[in-house]
Amino acid sequence: MVFKKAKKEQAKLRLALSGPSGSGKTYTALTFAKHIGKKVAVIDTEGNSASKYANLFDFDVVNLTSCHPNNFIQAIDEACRYGYDVLIIDSLSHAWNGKDGILELAEREKLRITNKFQAWGKVSPLQTELTNKLITAPINIIATLRVKTAYDMQEDDNGKKKPVKIGLAPVQKEGIEYEFDILAEMTPDNTFIVSKTRCPELNGYLKQQPGAETAEIIKKWLSDGVAPEPAKEEAQAPQSASAPAVKESKKIIFPTSVKADKAEAEQNKAKEDLAKKGIFEDVGVLEKIAEKQESSGTVYGYIISGQPVGFRSYSSRAAEENKKLIGQKVLFKALVGPNGCNLISIQGA
Repeated sequence: MVFKKAKKEQAKLRLALSGPSGSGKTYTALTFAKHIGKKVAVIDTEGNSASKYANLFDFDVVNLTSCHPNNFIQAIDEACRYGYDVLIIDSLSHAWNGKDGILELAEREKLRITNKFQAWGKVSPLQTELTNKLITAPINIIATLRVKTAYDMQEDDNGKKKPVKIGLAPVQKEGIEYEFDILAEMTPDNTFIVSKTRCPELNGYLKQQPGAETAEIIKKWLSDGVAPEPAKEEAQAPQSASAPAVKESKKIIFPTSVKADKAEAEQNKAKEDLAKKGIFEDVGVLEKIAEKQESSGTVYGYIISGQPVGFRSYSSRAAEENKKLIGQKVLFKALVGPNGCNLISIQGA
């Protein structure tokens, strides 16, 4: 264990927006996401409500019908895998009190186990896994949270304790607000009130109908500092055997992932068709073009990284033009014949 000098590093956003229905949580989340990143994904548990803004914002969406925590974890992993810049979770509250959420899973366990503490012991690891995923996922995350009336037991003038309304609290596990860098409340008149922040510029911040100006403050704070060191990949822990069994929804996939998988399958088929003709296509870095005299004339050998052999070409004009590609990543096609590999085409990738 070694202490070292602390440095401000660039970071991924962890923002929670809490508020009652109609306070503008979803719209504000989409507005911020638009200015913070280019590719935006939404996990929608609110009955496809986010798509009502599809004419105003560009984003991909997956609608969860089962709010099992594992489905949120899987959707977060999918968003990271397919290179989204910002992920909106609308609403994170449903992982707690939605269909197949933590509370419902705990109630099912209580039917099997009379001891309620043991029942919660079966369910708690799921909440912990989801929380850890929210903290560590390499993507900007904006989560919306529903709110409920919060009460506290206080003594009256006669020394008796009674419940006293103290405000609104997020619908999620108590303490979830500690997992976010910025926690803001949205009021019925669409006012954005920051109640907790690690961004100094947002300390005590209040803004009605927040937009690009607020998003730019957040974006600047996230990009300030040195680039973080690449995270070491850790082996994925197996799902706890004690986790309650529940039927989960089908594989979580965003539209972009469907397009990417389909495109990859089409590319692989095209390569197979070319291979049957003795032609193969690949990508690599063009290292050099070597000139050699043979009895048949001048031959130009293209040396490409990752390829065990060079590729022959007899075109001096093409060789001269392709010299500008040296040191660059290229896409090339070659014909495999009895006398070696003849280059058919080459272009920047």
